[in-house]
Amino acid sequence: MISIHNNSPFYDELKDLFIKNILNIEKSQLEEYYEYWRLNFDSLSSDKIKIPDNLIHSNQKVPKESILRGIDLPTWFGDFNNKRIVVLGIDPLRNSKVFNEIGADIHRNVLLGTPYAFHEKNSREKDCKSYWTLIDGLIKAGNFVYCTDIFKTYYYKDNEKIRSYNDPSYVSNHYHKIILEEELNLINPDIIIIFGKLAHSFLLDKKCPKIGQSIIKTKENYILKNKLAEVYTVLHLSKTPRGHHFKSFFENNEINTQSLNVEDRVKCAEKYLEIFKKNKII
Repeated sequence: MISIHNNSPFYDELKDLFIKNILNIEKSQLEEYYEYWRLNFDSLSSDKIKIPDNLIHSNQKVPKESILRGIDLPTWFGDFNNKRIVVLGIDPLRNSKVFNEIGADIHRNVLLGTPYAFHEKNSREKDCKSYWTLIDGLIKAGNFVYCTDIFKTYYYKDNEKIRSYNDPSYVSNHYHKIILEEELNLINPDIIIIFGKLAHSFLLDKKCPKIGQSIIKTKENYILKNKLAEVYTVLHLSKTPRGHHFKSFFENNEINTQSLNVEDRVKCAEKYLEIFKKNKII
């Protein structure tokens, strides 16, 4: 049985970090959100959490005129005493359909969730199955897995023309880097797996190399307080990257693609696990 949000030693400090930088709420309220997700982890459906926008912390520097705002709080699985892996993405995408379904105001509400909606069984088995295939495989290989984003808040500006991660004033906010650095030092990971170029550049402060190469060639190190974490960057499992990019990436990592449908992101996630195991990363 997979354990979500287990009683890990970093939990109290993590809550303090988020209350000081992400949400204007009491620690007890944050605990209620996490407990709700834990209890409903295997439910067919669970109520989405909406909060008023005045609960977004000022450190997030979210523009007042923005809409469709969302915040994803990190989620974690497995035994913290095992090898620790952080899976790092970009941001918590939201859309008007979800707001409409629960009667949320796109101007005044914020939807809370977790990366790739891993707290929702329906999401794990359908829309975000490719991401969950990877996470589930990492967990079953005996790892502790912590999932987070480089930016915790998402929004649109100018009638959905500009996404938050394309807004220079938001991206340059130094609190994002502070939060991420503190998160990583709390988790103290052995491995960091990054989805895509933007997250790579943000974490390492350098241009991302061509991801289609061998992950051993593009391997980097991230300096933690007391050790180095190995960093491996892969193509994002979204629908945006074209299949031929995945084909090139797999072939450069010595994976046979003759019978592989490279447009099937679940199968691509399975191949990621194969690459990690072949190179003894997990």
